[in-house]
Amino acid sequence: ATRFNDASSEFDVLVASDAIGMGLNLNISRIIFSTMKKFDGVELRDLTVPEVKQIAGRAGRYGSKFPVGEVTCLDSEDLPLLHKSLLEPSPMLESAGLFPNFDLIYMYSRLHPDSSLYGILEHFLENAKLSENYFFANCEEVLKVATVIDQLPLRLHEKYLFCISPVDMNDDISSQGLTQFATNYSKKGIVQLREIFTPGTLQVPKTQAALRELESIHKVGLFDFLF
Repeated sequence: ATRFNDASSEFDVLVASDAIGMGLNLNISRIIFSTMKKFDGVELRDLTVPEVKQIAGRAGRYGSKFPVGEVTCLDSEDLPLLHKSLLEPSPMLESAGLFPNFDLIYMYSRLHPDSSLYGILEHFLENAKLSENYFFANCEEVLKVATVIDQLPLRLHEKYLFCISPVDMNDDISSQGLTQFATNYSKKGIVQLREIFTPGTLQVPKTQAALRELESIHKVGLFDFLF
């Protein structure tokens, strides 16, 4: 992305996932949707109006080389959905998910110095008051991780980081990878991926099952960026 944004570089095309719509400030003249569908972890569905607008909105940026952007699709059959999404008003959010940051958890822990992270989180979530416009997000998954992490000799901040890591505790590979990663980290303070996965054993996936397995392994690799 940095090279693409550099006017002196030779990179004129950026191939990206829908993550490009998450606020990346790039000098883009044209967005081309390769598809108007995405797999959301449950099903293959059409992009929502907010998703289309977020991605399309990367084209054209005030004060840049391209103040006015263009948007199109790779397949003409997707154009009706693109046009409809851009013209349709974005739905109003009825509620928003929140989760306590570490500063809040730390202050709360000082009131309960003998409690585990699980106990602190559980007590906080049970007693915190939110208006009807907000709700606590990812609580169940975070508490599942906390039950595992609390068994290890880690500082509160380290436990918190593990709890907010992108892991699905219902996925055997992810949960086992997290447990092993956290255990090794608690012993040495540093973890090398070859301690968790044997180098050279990963293969290009040829089935949906193999692809899901590789995605689970990739999530474990993301722990490296948290510590």
